Amino acid sequence: MFITKLDIYIIKKIVSTFFFSIISVLSIAIVFDISEKLDDFVKAKLSFLDLATGYYAGFAVYIGNMFFPLFTLITIVMVTTKMNQRNEITAILSTGISFNRMLRPFFMGTGIIVLCSFFINIFVLPGANQLRLDFENVHTGYTSVIRKAHYEVNKGTIVSYNSFDIKRKEFISDFWMDKFVEDSTGKKTLIYSIKADYAYGDSVGNKWKLKTVLERYYLASGDSINRIAQKDTTLSFGMSDLGQRTNVVSTMTMSELKAYRDKEIQKGSTITPFIEIEIYSRISNPLSLLIIALLGVCISISPARSKVGMTILIGIGTVALYFVFNRFTTVAATNAGLNAFVAVWIPNVVLLFFAGYIYFKTPK
Repeated sequence: MFITKLDIYIIKKIVSTFFFSIISVLSIAIVFDISEKLDDFVKAKLSFLDLATGYYAGFAVYIGNMFFPLFTLITIVMVTTKMNQRNEITAILSTGISFNRMLRPFFMGTGIIVLCSFFINIFVLPGANQLRLDFENVHTGYTSVIRKAHYEVNKGTIVSYNSFDIKRKEFISDFWMDKFVEDSTGKKTLIYSIKADYAYGDSVGNKWKLKTVLERYYLASGDSINRIAQKDTTLSFGMSDLGQRTNVVSTMTMSELKAYRDKEIQKGSTITPFIEIEIYSRISNPLSLLIIALLGVCISISPARSKVGMTILIGIGTVALYFVFNRFTTVAATNAGLNAFVAVWIPNVVLLFFAGYIYFKTPK
């Protein structure tokens, strides 16, 4: 296999059009976001440099990565339609080049975009999201209270509480901890419980201050109960082990995600599906661009000049449905028990079958 001048011509068109379109749209998105948050920025007395380096560097990566599929489709449709209007497609096919051979530079150009997407998802996105979320934690408000949680923070230690504000990390209300021991037969026995109206934790360590405390030791000779106004203690876990923003997973590398998933599975946490979806999405999202490229070429390869607008509309509509279906399966995984791997890959499989159908129907 070798690359011809025709391949280079098409690849250059795809790459240049893609990056021009994504930079243009990101510029517009940033302007709208600034206008929406301007009052908050003024109150916080933030300079342009603070905003650029402390928020919008991460925001641009996050938004751009999210809409890579849409930008890819628009790029392929624009390039193919323009070539078709100039009769370049007809000229290429009339030389004896097969339709499948003509697809090669389109996939090669899209492949460059896919590699960029993989690089961003694996190496750039976690840091960008950390930057963005750190800024939001300080300068914007969001719903951050976890209510009525129940975790096994480590083996044999179960913690429950009524509410915890993960943003402010000031205190946990109605804190309750039970400790169990397991014998050789697998039977678990409760040996210790502690209840506190309020629990104040160290945000960086495992030191705790408990108020209005009731301790209970379960002994063979009889239970021992202590009532204490305040207790300073060190536990085997910290406040961060009792709850995180669900989108904190977007700030983690792949190795951190896998370790965090294993830890949350042990705790019986409800955040586990979010972690698994993040892991699988970082692989599936870039690969979906190749399917979108095939779809984009096939729907725009031979439209009449009067139907160019309709072609673009069909393409954007298809990707919009893909996003909606992706969101639907994600919700099903996080709320209805659908397997996270299936939830992430089903939209791609459906899109692949649709693109394959359009491919076989396309005149060649």
